[in-house]
Amino acid sequence: MNPLAKGTSETTPTLLNYEPTQHLKHRPFFMLPYEHFDGPYSDDTDAKYLSIGLAQWRNDNDPNPVSGKVWRYAEESGKWSRMSEELPLHRVVDLCILLVTTLFKENLEIAPNTFENQNEALELKRLESLPEGFEETKSRLKDRLNELYRLMKEAGIDPRK
Repeated sequence: MNPLAKGTSETTPTLLNYEPTQHLKHRPFFMLPYEHFDGPYSDDTDAKYLSIGLAQWRNDNDPNPVSGKVWRYAEESGKWSRMSEELPLHRVVDLCILLVTTLFKENLEIAPNTFENQNEALELKRLESLPEGFEETKSRLKDRLNELYRLMKEAGIDPRK
């Protein structure tokens, strides 16, 4: 079985049937077998994984950019898609959850019910080291997440519930 995560009854089908391609330049730190948790599309989706990793595009201002990626597999062609895509909003939220869970916590176990349809704890494995200088990026991300928290409270959404 592939080394991305400890298999559970919910993730093993994805881990066994959809080994991620190695030819894409996005280098994941963590990959979440996502097929079963894809909200209203669960178990009938082309979104097989979510990942947080080193972005494929770099520039002089940010030589180690970190990005989120939805790994889509097109059954018709039998290939991993390189396409950028519009994201359903539940996937945006799930990417935020993956970001906080993997980059701001030491424990890489994701509690049951963190994602939709997730009944078992998930244990992810680190695939790549975080890049040099990542603490500065982490600090910027923390500022943005604190702003999200503030806006949620302002909108009457209690993030603690």
